[in-house]
Amino acid sequence: MIPISIIIMTKNEALNLPHCLPSLIKSFNDVHVVDSGSTDDTITIAQNHGATVTNFRWNGQYPKKKQWCLNNIPTQHDWVFMIDADEIITETFIRELQNFDTSADGYFIRSDMVWKEQHLHHGQKNNKLCLFKKSSFSYPIIDDLNVPGGWEVEGHYQPIATTSHTPNIRQIKSPIIHHDRKEQWHNRHDNYVTWEVEMTHRQAWPCDPVFIREFIKDLLRTSRLRPFIYFISSYIMRLGFLDGKMGFDYTLNRYRYNARIARAIRQTNASH
Repeated sequence: MIPISIIIMTKNEALNLPHCLPSLIKSFNDVHVVDSGSTDDTITIAQNHGATVTNFRWNGQYPKKKQWCLNNIPTQHDWVFMIDADEIITETFIRELQNFDTSADGYFIRSDMVWKEQHLHHGQKNNKLCLFKKSSFSYPIIDDLNVPGGWEVEGHYQPIATTSHTPNIRQIKSPIIHHDRKEQWHNRHDNYVTWEVEMTHRQAWPCDPVFIREFIKDLLRTSRLRPFIYFISSYIMRLGFLDGKMGFDYTLNRYRYNARIARAIRQTNASH
C-alpha cells in the first residue's frame, strides 16, 4: 500500500463514486469520504467499498471544507491526496506514486478531461497541488464568504506553504482522468464566472506557490486577450486539435468561459 491518505469530498456523487473508489481502495489503506449531506446513495457506496465516511456540515465561516478535512480527519499519514469524486486514477499514475520522492513537500497533478464521453489527451489540462504533506501546507482564509457563486469548498486556488522554508514542489508526470458523469459543467461554470470576477475585483486571490504560475495568472486575470491566449495555448500550442471534434468543442467552451470572465471584469471596472 502507498503511504498516502486519500480524502474525497462529496455531495450527491453516487454516479461518480463507483468509478473513483475501486482503484483507490486497491492501492491505499487510508481512504476517507467526507460528505456534505448527500441525499442519494453516496454514503452507502462509500461504505460498501471500504472507505471511512465522515459527515461535514459547513457553518458558513472558515475553515471551508478542504481545510476542515486537514484539521479534523484523523489520517494515518502526513501525505494526503485530495481527489475529487469525478476523478479516476490510472495504473501508470499508481506506478509513479509507488516510487514518489517523499523528500519533496508536495506535487502538482494534471488531469485529462473526458468531454462528452471522449478522453481528451491534449490541450490545456487542470494542474492542481493536491498531493502534499499536511504539515507543510494549508488553505488560506480569504475575503470571499459573501461572494455570489461561492460555496462550501475552497475555490480554484492552491494551498499555501506553512513552513519557513521555500517548499519543494514537483510534478507528477502521469495524469489522472477527470470524468464528470453528472454533466453539470455549464451550471458549475456559471457560478465560477460570478465568483472569479468578484475575487479579482476584491484582489482576494492568494498567491500561487510557484512564482511563474502566479506571474502568468496575475497578467491574465484582467487581460482582454485572456480568452484568445487560452485558445491559442490549448488548441494550437498544446495540440488540442489532435483530439478532433471534441477537442475543438471543449476548447471553444473554455474560450467562451474565459471570454465571459474578461467581459464581466471590464464591466465591473467601468462601473467603479
